[in-house]
Amino acid sequence: MKSISDQLENMVEEKNVFNKSKLFNCILGLNEIESKVFSFLLKHDKVSTLELTKVIDRDRSSIQRALQELFDRKVIIRESMSLKSYVEMKNIQDFNKKGYLFVYSAKELNEIKKKFKNLLDKWYSSMVKYIESL
Repeated sequence: MKSISDQLENMVEEKNVFNKSKLFNCILGLNEIESKVFSFLLKHDKVSTLELTKVIDRDRSSIQRALQELFDRKVIIRESMSLKSYVEMKNIQDFNKKGYLFVYSAKELNEIKKKFKNLLDKWYSSMVKYIESL
């Protein structure tokens, strides 16, 4: 594990404070697939598991695990939708199956930013307390 000073030095050299993947990993502890899914959902609403498997090029079970982790961390919304509504929304032709599926969206960006800030504040506070207890 790199020290904070090493990480800051690398960021200066890369002229990049954080890319999204590093930020999601650092604050939420997301792995690569979870970060990719979350990034996609930040830009697209009401996305199905099938759509994500095509975009991220991973198997359905990996995508479902990533979605469950994001849902558990309260950064995405899951809603049930009829296939009829989904087909109309996505403008899919020649689809006549019936039933329901889950679609996923990221929570509002301001809500996510607030969550990130709160997590960072908690971490910072706990580190200050730890350092003072040395």
